Amino acid sequence: MLERLAGGRTRITWLAGALLFLGWFSVYLSTVSPTVNFIDSGELIAAAYEPGIAHPPGYPLYILLGFVTSHLLWGEIAWRVNVLSAFWGAMAVAAMFFLVMVATTYLEWRNRPKSAPIAKRRKPAKSSAPKPPAKVDVEAGDTGSSKTWLLYLGAALSAASLFAASSTFWSRTAQAKMYTLHYFFVLALLTAAIQYSWAYERGDEPATRRWLLVLSAGLGLSFTNHLMTMLLGPGVLALLVLGGDWVMRFRALLRRLHLILPAFLLPLLLYAYLPLRASQGPVMNWGSTNSWGDFWRHIGGWQYQVYLFEDVLRNFVRIVEFMFGQWGLLTWLIWPLCVAGGVLLRARSTPIFVATAATAAMTFLFALAYGISEIEPYMVPFYAMLVFWLGTAAVTLRQVLAQQATKDATKGRNTGRIVAGATAVLAALALVSALLQYPRQDLSDNRLAEQFVENAFSSLPQNSIVLTNYWDFYAPTYYLQGVMNERPDVTIVNMLLLKYPWYTDQLRHKYPWLIEKSQDILDRFSPEQRRWVNGQPYDRDLLDSSYFELLESFVERHYDERPTYSLFTACPNLNCESARVLPSYTRAREGVVHRFWKGTPPASYVPPEPRYELRGITHDKVPFDDFARENTRLYLDSYRELERIYRSLNQPEMADRMAAQAAEIAGAIEGR
Repeated sequence: MLERLAGGRTRITWLAGALLFLGWFSVYLSTVSPTVNFIDSGELIAAAYEPGIAHPPGYPLYILLGFVTSHLLWGEIAWRVNVLSAFWGAMAVAAMFFLVMVATTYLEWRNRPKSAPIAKRRKPAKSSAPKPPAKVDVEAGDTGSSKTWLLYLGAALSAASLFAASSTFWSRTAQAKMYTLHYFFVLALLTAAIQYSWAYERGDEPATRRWLLVLSAGLGLSFTNHLMTMLLGPGVLALLVLGGDWVMRFRALLRRLHLILPAFLLPLLLYAYLPLRASQGPVMNWGSTNSWGDFWRHIGGWQYQVYLFEDVLRNFVRIVEFMFGQWGLLTWLIWPLCVAGGVLLRARSTPIFVATAATAAMTFLFALAYGISEIEPYMVPFYAMLVFWLGTAAVTLRQVLAQQATKDATKGRNTGRIVAGATAVLAALALVSALLQYPRQDLSDNRLAEQFVENAFSSLPQNSIVLTNYWDFYAPTYYLQGVMNERPDVTIVNMLLLKYPWYTDQLRHKYPWLIEKSQDILDRFSPEQRRWVNGQPYDRDLLDSSYFELLESFVERHYDERPTYSLFTACPNLNCESARVLPSYTRAREGVVHRFWKGTPPASYVPPEPRYELRGITHDKVPFDDFARENTRLYLDSYRELERIYRSLNQPEMADRMAAQAAEIAGAIEGR
């Protein structure tokens, strides 16, 4: 009877997890972006479709999955890769459900009376008698009465759905990024670590070996997707060794190193994709990883070390803002409940609490130290750990209350009602959050990044050159030009990437004529550039001067046949690198770009009036994130500056149109 009960609950759990996955996958599919988005989306789509090499550390697992997806599905290529994020987002939601269910069942199993203490484990004497078979599974699957078990199931479903409805997580299911795959690994690996600890405590040697292999291989595979996997180290180790017999647990791990190391290292062979593919010369060849030095720099993220500890105070403010905006106003209720769940979990299982708290702390500290613009998704594992605490509150609350009511039947009956009420509140929070978040996360009509590039292109005549350091413009062009073949006549040079040897190779591959005319300067620049990258002594002054000479040569040596423009980030104090490019030239506003003129523009010159497509901004509005808001302000700046210019040129009608457009955009930004 017990075996049938345990088996039935296992089947129901898997069925519930599958339905949860299908439900949220359907929701995410309905909100997924139809095309390219801001930040890294365009570059990642182009790298996946070719396939090529993406920015450090290369993300070989994600790129190869993206290659398969982008060539198997239908529809626009960007949408196909975006769907990959939706799929792994739904898988991460299911992984959260199973993590809560496994932890819940484990905590109930630990709460049952045992015939012998778990802490004192000795090596059993050799015996030819077979081990007791199904009893282990029955004990592992038994969680008390059916009513109680259904409450636990409901709490796990609700916690997973609450996590699914969090703002940052949901937004990453709609665009081409490797984050949702990483979140799946985080939750799945913690589940495997709990399963290992549980099997060890039951004395189930085959299950112990099996879960250790799954955990080791999963960690290795996760590292081929994102290096943030290293933040899991303390938490996973805590689950493996913490307990009254921690010394024996640690020794047991050491004895199994012959299993752990091969299982962990084998998936890392996926990184061999980087040098193998780089040696074939793809267009998307970030890092040129076919030399050992460049390969190790690339997978180690050397290029991004400059962002570490860049502005910790500013990062802290941003992180706190993100934290308290995950579920809108409900966030102020949800976070205290999560903390209360953590207190209850600490009372019932120190190892699980320490493991999840360590994972949350490592995530928070890394996000605090890493000063990149898109730090928001790095915080999602932090949110996941707190929501997990809330998901386990049903079992921990019941156990704490039951402990206090052992001699009072009335309190025992109240315990069931309290747990049922808490589970109902959690379910209500998950449902309301999903309903409120849906319109805020619906990117199914969001073409703002594609539109931004096309609006910039609309100001550019044939065969233009654009110098830029603006990643939100440059990254989508990797997709729109390289994959969709839009405006291939426009030559775009990223002045930030030009500092790295691999990028000059990419320019030579795409625009050989551009490099040929500047080869004399490149001959002086490249040796110092390579020494700098290799960490060797180099001539700083020569590197700096030849870098700016190279940029200027792209303009000066093609000035008569190719008009040149700039799209730079704002430089308020004129102390930026962009302000040092062609200081003798005049920059005249033409839409969101500026045109370089030798001296001053001709007296008859009137900047063309931009005709921007503003769908999604002023009409058919779509949800805004920080990047959409920031890039929309460039239209606002453009219209306001053009209004001033047209008035100075005695063009009142054009100036009034610019003023009206600026007012409309300002109104569209306000409150979004």
